[in-house]
Formats: sequence, structure tokens, C-alpha cells
Amino acid sequence: MRLVVLPCDGIGPEIVRAAMDVTEAASQKFGLGLTYDYEEVGLESLKKYGTTLRQEVMDRARTYDGIVLGTQSHADYPAPEKGGRNISAAFRVGLDLYANVRPARSRPFLPTNMPAGRSIDLVVMREATE
Repeated sequence: MRLVVLPCDGIGPEIVRAAMDVTEAASQKFGLGLTYDYEEVGLESLKKYGTTLRQEVMDRARTYDGIVLGTQSHADYPAPEKGGRNISAAFRVGLDLYANVRPARSRPFLPTNMPAGRSIDLVVMREATE
């Protein structure tokens, strides 16, 4: 399974680095055989290429099995006509990623405000290509 990794901006590189450490540990432990390619997007791409998301990165992303996308500094991007493309929106629309699925579940080893014996098992779905 091939993943493209896009660290992005702000705390993105730090979070993505930690996520990739966990992902690689899982790949090794369970023999997943994951491979990764890294691409510049966001402010680094803007400095180097004049756009936060090059079309070639978007096109290549379609050939991968998954994308790891770090946080973006949208508020710091210039207008789209000046290269400040909204990366997450471009992927949602460009790859027709219809919904965000956000599961939330209580864990027995973590304290909660729930009454004894009660737990949370919730999935929030948000349409994402409006």
C-alpha cells in the first residue's frame, strides 16, 4: 500500500512526523508493507513553486492508496489567484471525497464525565463536497 505524505504548515510537520512514526511501527508489526512518498505543499510549495498545491501533486495523489495530510495555514495563504489554493478543499472536491467520518468512543482506561457503566459510541458524518 502506497501513501503520499503532505506535512503542510504550522504544526503539520510535527504532527505528521508523529503520525508517520506510529504508521511505520504498525506497518512493521503487522507486516503491512506500507511505502511513503513525501511532497511539498502549503507555504513551502508557495515559496518554491508559486502555489500551495501544484496540479501535478493532485494528479499524482490519485495514484496512491491513501493521503496523509497535515494541518494547513489557510489564513496565511494569499488569494487563490496568487497561488493560495485551499489544499484540503482541493482534495475533497478533486478526489470526490464525499464525507468526513469522525468516530468517537469512550475508552475504559480513560476517565469520563459519564455516569458509571455508561459510555459513548458515536459516529459523526459530515457531507464534505458541498
